[in-house]
Amino acid sequence: MKLTLKIILLFLVVSCGLIGVSGYLSVQREIAFFEEEMTARHGRLVAAVEPMLLDAWRSAGPGGLLRFVANIEGDERQVRIRWVWLDVSAADLASPVASQAALAKIPMGQLSSIAVRTADGAGLYCSYFPFELGDGRRGALEMAESLARRDQYTRNTIQRTAALLVAMLLAALLLVAIFGLRLIGQPLQALLLKTQQIAEGDLRTPVIVPGSDELATLATALNEMSEKLDSSQKAILKESSQRIEAMEQLRHGDRLRTVGRLASGLAHELGTPLNVVSGRAGLILGGKLSGEDVLQSAQTIKSEATRMTTIVQQLLNFARRSPPNRVPCHLNTVIDQTVSLMESMVRKKDAVVQVELQSTADVMVQADAAQLQQVLSNLLMNSMLAKDAPVHILIRAEQCSGTHPDSADRRSIKCVKVSVIDDGDGISEANLPHVFEPFFTTRDVGQGTGLGLSIVHGIIAEHGGWMSVQSTPGKGTTFAFLLPLEEQS
Repeated sequence: MKLTLKIILLFLVVSCGLIGVSGYLSVQREIAFFEEEMTARHGRLVAAVEPMLLDAWRSAGPGGLLRFVANIEGDERQVRIRWVWLDVSAADLASPVASQAALAKIPMGQLSSIAVRTADGAGLYCSYFPFELGDGRRGALEMAESLARRDQYTRNTIQRTAALLVAMLLAALLLVAIFGLRLIGQPLQALLLKTQQIAEGDLRTPVIVPGSDELATLATALNEMSEKLDSSQKAILKESSQRIEAMEQLRHGDRLRTVGRLASGLAHELGTPLNVVSGRAGLILGGKLSGEDVLQSAQTIKSEATRMTTIVQQLLNFARRSPPNRVPCHLNTVIDQTVSLMESMVRKKDAVVQVELQSTADVMVQADAAQLQQVLSNLLMNSMLAKDAPVHILIRAEQCSGTHPDSADRRSIKCVKVSVIDDGDGISEANLPHVFEPFFTTRDVGQGTGLGLSIVHGIIAEHGGWMSVQSTPGKGTTFAFLLPLEEQS
């Protein structure tokens, strides 16, 4: 409706401008016609009376000239004719109607016309024909004609123009009220509703605009665009779900590979408590123990069984495939559980793992604890394989401020940073940019798939964080990931 009103108003402004210009030009044209007609009439009068006027001057002098002019004035009713002196003051009865300044430069023997407005507001069209009478005085035949007809025509034209403008305004309002709303307002409202539906995600409700004009064509184009967007959206959702499923399979496979590596260490880890349980059970079965020794052996068996149950449960929890579940969790707890899970592997590799938790005792992150364990176990495994000799590993957690590399506004946010630092052989400068690429590995065939760090990178990215790597060949490598901290309410 607003657009319709704007279009009608624009049409009105243009039309009013054209009508106004046309009226103005018409008035000017008629004024020029009136003046040309009066000038021609005055010229004919001068041509007719000039010889007789000169004869009257020569024969009877000024008196005869004035009598002759008086007789002419009596004969002409439409034109008032007078003899005026051009060198008298304005108060003199024989002074011209026009001002002395306007008549100062009119040439002798040539008709000059001037429109004059008198003190009472009446309009006169005066023509002057100066004469050189030979006595040194300058006189002129003044012919004055009322401009009432011209003024009346001007008023009529202005009234007609104003009436036409009013009629056009009423017609425009009628067009807006009756036709504008139906032909423009309703289709535009339907198109606007359709754009709002698209913005809200409704791509299946078509917009119907009858007719074959541009608005109907636009409605058809919007419907076609919505159908294509709907098809594209379905395809994207399908591809996304397939990609997520594939990533979950890769992550699950990576966890199982890690479990396989842990299994050998856990076999030895479980062997010791199993031997203890078997030995204590044998002593009890032999019947040679006192009541107190039996009770102590039973307690030892229970303690070792609980220890084995905890180890197996940790392994099962790590290996179990489950959908991502981001909930508030303690970062320190995740780190401690991961180090505990990897303990047997650490001892097998003769590695040394040191943990520094700087100001992160109460830090909660919105994350999937199992996925964070997978990240840390991958980084720990990489560090333990960083060189053939025993490696020293430092896990450091700290709060800091950082800027996400993909942030558009480069705004610094509060984060928690976890670094895994080793003193291994390091990564060459040529390989460093590729460490997070899928299937990239520097190990021998069969020793790695090259998916571990790629999966780690994807998990951290899905948590809204980012990773960094620094390495010096021969001195060691530092992998770090940063997670944004949720605002505490």
